[in-house]
Amino acid sequence: MSRSSVALAVLSACCFLGCGNTDAPARDYGPLLGKLSEQVILPEHQAFVAQSEALVSAAQALLDSPDSDSLAGAQEAWRAARKAYRVLDALHFGPGYSLHISERIDVAPADPEAIEALAEKGGVSDTTVAQAGGHAKGFLGLEYLLFAETGGEADTKAPALTDDGRADQRRALALAMAHEIQKSARQLDDAWEPGAGSYVQQIETAGKGSTEYANQRAAVDDMVGGAAYALELIVGMRLATPLGRKTGAAPDPLLDPTLRSDSAVADMEATLSGIRAMYDGDGFSSVIRSKSQLLDQTVLDSLSDVEAALAAIPAPFGDAVAHQAPLVRTAYETGVSLKKTWNTDVSSALGATLKPSDIDGD
Repeated sequence: MSRSSVALAVLSACCFLGCGNTDAPARDYGPLLGKLSEQVILPEHQAFVAQSEALVSAAQALLDSPDSDSLAGAQEAWRAARKAYRVLDALHFGPGYSLHISERIDVAPADPEAIEALAEKGGVSDTTVAQAGGHAKGFLGLEYLLFAETGGEADTKAPALTDDGRADQRRALALAMAHEIQKSARQLDDAWEPGAGSYVQQIETAGKGSTEYANQRAAVDDMVGGAAYALELIVGMRLATPLGRKTGAAPDPLLDPTLRSDSAVADMEATLSGIRAMYDGDGFSSVIRSKSQLLDQTVLDSLSDVEAALAAIPAPFGDAVAHQAPLVRTAYETGVSLKKTWNTDVSSALGATLKPSDIDGD
């Protein structure tokens, strides 16, 4: 065993045996909670609102002046809004969990027949979308409308938005879907903002008057758990599922829910960036560094390894799954390594208790 491997093994044992020492004085996590709230949580939710509003504007432009330029603008706005939403995966606690926003705007897979049925009804409105099932709307419903099929492997061809007989109705449906994403983004942000739902203040006053968190450690538990949830999304869902790791079956690109837009890698990179935002600089890294520079560097290196492995997956993702699976497996394996480090050494060093995930991961 190498010297660095021995050192890491000793570190892990120390984390497991020492970090939970009840005789040690309680650490003041107030500065950490305040910085993450003000520097990460609030700006990320505000960014999602801004991008969702840009998505509505682009969908309106497509409805008003349907052509290749307005369609390209709507596609670009969809990608930007989805990226901003996926960054929030690492904040799967508090309003990010209790409001069930994802059940409205990110249910996989999209149901083409249900989406077409909505368009066929005519008189599409925001109410039409609000009453629809999750598989017929949200980001993936909008992806079905905005992006043409590529590769000929999807079940149905994408409907035209500029010259088809029902193009007007589909464009109106796209706008209504964008409106619901925008409303959901605003609701989520309002739940966090001071002076509105003020959940950020529940975090900042943990153990000092917060009605949600009796102590600071409980708030840290949620934050560490949010990042663990995000890692499980990457490893246990977006990579493990199409690779067949859940069933032992052969890799199947059709199990990627974002084939039309080919946003699987972009989704995972955005999720990972949300995790890094919680860790880097004044985040969890500031606490881990004070306990072990080795563990801190291990986490930073692992984050970089996963980023590099994802970037190395060639586009389109579906083709990579089918024909270059080793590259996708490399991303999976580096993700598994980071997940193990996070769920054991990092959580132990922070004194966090991870709750069971609501993802049926790998």
